[in-house]
Amino acid sequence: MLDVHPPHHAATTRHDFLIHLATIVLGLLIAIGLEQTVEYFHHRHQLHQLEADLHTEGIRNLHIALDNIHGSELRRQSDADQYAEFLQAARDHRAPAAYPSQYIFYTKPAFAVWTVAQQSGTLGLLPREDALSYARLYGVVQYAVDQVKAINTALDRKSVAMLPAVSDPPALPKLLQTGQALPAYDLSLLSPEELREARDAVGEDMATSRQSIKWNVYLYGIDWSVLHGSRSDEDNVRTFNDAMNIYTQGGTAALLAKYPLPD
Repeated sequence: MLDVHPPHHAATTRHDFLIHLATIVLGLLIAIGLEQTVEYFHHRHQLHQLEADLHTEGIRNLHIALDNIHGSELRRQSDADQYAEFLQAARDHRAPAAYPSQYIFYTKPAFAVWTVAQQSGTLGLLPREDALSYARLYGVVQYAVDQVKAINTALDRKSVAMLPAVSDPPALPKLLQTGQALPAYDLSLLSPEELREARDAVGEDMATSRQSIKWNVYLYGIDWSVLHGSRSDEDNVRTFNDAMNIYTQGGTAALLAKYPLPD
């Protein structure tokens, strides 16, 4: 708050009045200038901190995306093997064999910095092109986050469908309570209808894993682009599409060869 103090004695001449007026005006201008200078440097500090935090969160999401891609690949392959076994067993008129389940943990991509910046209003400190670029990036982050819920839902359905095939039912309650691995499945215990339900659940889980790979590859591509200074929406979209094409042709190794992790 600016305090303006009156003169100690009344102005007796026009000259004195003008001096007092000029003194007041000059004092106000100096105070306003100092206040705006302090605010400028405060906002500048906030901007640099926000940019550093977004950069750190971006680096973390690159690693999360790679981990989720790897986990989804393992799960998709296990599901593909099991699904193929269901089909082949049906053709051979026999009970299918059960493949070991893949217990894989997924990590939600980080978005805390972006959320806090939105709620606090500090996003307004970013240049417009930077804000638009990060908005596109965190839109992809949200799709990747949603995939974690979809993966867990598909896994729950698959687990429920396979429960009638547990080979040691008395041990099941304790194993579920302690979080230990389930006993082996004996798919010969399933009725034809239960076999179809289990096959469909495995197929859904396989498709969900494929979607998880897609969105985490997209996330890796656009995150890499933004971290390397791109503020062009067109370039960012082109990069994440290119990342998907490279991954499709050569897997994670090819992706990292073209878009390596920052040092």
